Amino acid sequence: MRRILAMLSAVACGIGSAAAGDQDYFLSVPSQGAIHRVDAVTLQATPFLTGLNTPFYGFHDAAGNLYIPDHLFGAILKIDPLGVPSLLTAGGYLTAPLALIAHPAGGVLATDKYQNTVVRVDDLGNQTLVHDGVSSNGLLFGPAGLDFDLAGNLYVSNNTGNTIVRIDPANQLTLWSDSPLIKTPGGIAIDGSGNMFVAMYDGNNIVRFRVDTAEAEVFAEDLSIMIRPNDLKLSRGGHLLTTTRLGNLVSIDATGKPTELFKGAGWSDVLGVSVPEDWKSCTGTATTYGQGLAGAGGFVPRLCGIFSPCPGESFALEWRNVVGGSATILALGTQSTSTPAFGGMLHVAPLAIVLVPMPGTPQAAGEGDLVLPFTLPNDPTWIGAKIRMQALCADPAAPFGVSMSNGLEMTIGA
Repeated sequence: MRRILAMLSAVACGIGSAAAGDQDYFLSVPSQGAIHRVDAVTLQATPFLTGLNTPFYGFHDAAGNLYIPDHLFGAILKIDPLGVPSLLTAGGYLTAPLALIAHPAGGVLATDKYQNTVVRVDDLGNQTLVHDGVSSNGLLFGPAGLDFDLAGNLYVSNNTGNTIVRIDPANQLTLWSDSPLIKTPGGIAIDGSGNMFVAMYDGNNIVRFRVDTAEAEVFAEDLSIMIRPNDLKLSRGGHLLTTTRLGNLVSIDATGKPTELFKGAGWSDVLGVSVPEDWKSCTGTATTYGQGLAGAGGFVPRLCGIFSPCPGESFALEWRNVVGGSATILALGTQSTSTPAFGGMLHVAPLAIVLVPMPGTPQAAGEGDLVLPFTLPNDPTWIGAKIRMQALCADPAAPFGVSMSNGLEMTIGA
């Protein structure tokens, strides 16, 4: 009950303990053949490693090593915390590696845009082909960003082909999306709430997909600070990080608002970002369950999360398809249920409720969309806790005047 009350306070007030700040940012600057380290407090940039050819999208491991693809040199480098590089692998299936992520079972996964390959590289530098243009029946066409979902499916953006493909745990590759919003896609970041975010180089925006439905929409866009976004990372602090052709680093919050964090003096591009603390993604999840009950216009309210819930980090609840201007109750509890109520099904045994007024034109069907960000209490005893939620919405067109959302189970991660 204590956690429910703390959660209730955070949601009602939209506040909590301050979210954890990033450590230093490591930025790939191909025009300079360099990696620059930007202090997250002073925002001063210093060269970390120079003499590279075309560094692109990399990542840090648990020991603080930075793995970077040198795109036109055809190599993957491992750079220790002191900035000393060593060659992990070169050539073979990787003549123009573009993006790297850590493989869950160890080693590195890489894409090669011009060989149309996805390749696994072990800690000794040995390469194993995962898929190429032939094995994928042409579905791999200029692969770029990649990331795993909670079920272990690997998603790869086709920078040339303007599609996203999925490789399941059995290594079966299929077309996942060819949405018209896909315009030269780059980095991919998937959160614990079932959202996939993709940087669109020629769309000048970040597009959000629902992993369960492939539904797509523009999530963030601001041409004053975000031109040709490329790499994309989900930060432990509870926001997205992207780099752009304006020579800058941009943070994007759960509402889709971009904020410029850093701009290099005279820099013409930044094509990659990594933060040491982000080597381990937040393991928190927010998963939907059960069915909602339709109201006005046949709209079924939807309740879901944005980003991943961990102690001290920013997270958001999102309401969709609610009657505009309506009063909505968010019911919170620790136990799920399947209890008939109001002509629908109650999915949570409520221990507390909070009133959340919806925006939008009063009584307008489906116009009550809301994103409510807040910070979870910075208390490690919350790790593993489950909180279940459901939205009940005043809706004259619904049975008994109440439309209902699905249930949402939030599991606090580490």
